[in-house]
Amino acid sequence: MRKVITMATVTLIVTQTKDASGNILLDIENKPSGGMPGAVEKRVLNWEPVELNHTLFGNIRGRSRVVKVDELEDEWLKGGWEEGTEEVLHFKTEHIDSKGVVTQQVLGFVKVEGVRYQARRVLVTTEGSDKNVEITIIYDYLGTGEVSQ
Repeated sequence: MRKVITMATVTLIVTQTKDASGNILLDIENKPSGGMPGAVEKRVLNWEPVELNHTLFGNIRGRSRVVKVDELEDEWLKGGWEEGTEEVLHFKTEHIDSKGVVTQQVLGFVKVEGVRYQARRVLVTTEGSDKNVEITIIYDYLGTGEVSQ
């Protein structure tokens, strides 16, 4: 299943609101191609831990925040953003069923051949291993409003 996911085209529909406490709320709806089931990531950008059972990744504990780039601990996650970037979105997920596996995602903007894109840098680490997985995902911007299937 995970192999199939790497070949799918995914459309993200992002909605940002605030709750009564002033926390930024992000709903990121993932719509994969090929009839695969979609999912919605619901994130509160307050760095409070949230536990849930994810369809693909099992039991996870995640945190989400807006953070200054210099405050990120990993050098690879800090790099590659468009010039002048001060803050990014940071998602950190502990995979409870896979002891020691942590996924960190940082979202911001990059320039590729002079064109600005939203990007997501993903770092997967496993405690006791020196082999990390580093992935950069670049998104095309399709505009605002309704997205047809």
